Amino acid sequence: MYERSHLKVLTDRINEPRRFIQVLMGPRQVGKTTVVTQLLQKLNINTHFVSADYVLISDSFWLEQQWEIARLKIKTSFRKEFLLVIDEIQKVTNWSEKVKLLWVYF
Repeated sequence: MYERSHLKVLTDRINEPRRFIQVLMGPRQVGKTTVVTQLLQKLNINTHFVSADYVLISDSFWLEQQWEIARLKIKTSFRKEFLLVIDEIQKVTNWSEKVKLLWVYF
C-alpha cells in the first residue's frame, strides 16, 4: 500500500508527550482516514477507532459513549499510551465544545 507523505509528521506528533488533542483536517477524499489507518498499524499503542459516519443522531451523547469506552479500555490495558480516534467527527453537532469538556475531565 502507498504510504501517505503526512504519515511521518502525524507519527511524530503522536509520539510527542501528551499535552494537546490532535485534529487531522483536510478536504474530502485526500486520504485522511487512510493515513490514520496506516498510523494505527505502525504504532504499538492501544486504540479505540470509531467513525461518526453512521451515527443516526448527531448529538454529543454518542461522543460521550465513545469517550467512556476509551476510558474503560485504558483501565484494562497494561500500557500507558492510548489513542482515541474519531473519524468524521464533524458530523457530531458541537463536537469541539464537547471534546473540550471531556478532555478537561479526563
